[in-house]
Amino acid sequence: MRLIPTEFAVLTVESLQMFNPTHTLVSRRRRLPVALVPGGEGYKIYTEAEWGQDRDPAFELHPKLGVFCRGVQVLGHHLEPINNTEATGLATEAETPTSA
Repeated sequence: MRLIPTEFAVLTVESLQMFNPTHTLVSRRRRLPVALVPGGEGYKIYTEAEWGQDRDPAFELHPKLGVFCRGVQVLGHHLEPINNTEATGLATEAETPTSA
């Protein structure tokens, strides 16, 4: 299993107003859209809730060491990049009403 993506899509100053997921944080049980932001020795991994509440993220990515949660290395977590097609598809699904 690969912990570190080969390419990082990170948020720039211009895109800091709205949450714009760049990756999916994958654990054994969940897939969560997240945004990578450069910070410290690696990247901060923001969830939409953390982004919206303007609080520090629980998760960080250290390029050589992997994913950490509140300073503790976590195993079984990795990041998958979100490509533009996936992001557009997710947005379309969210906007399309389901028929009952």
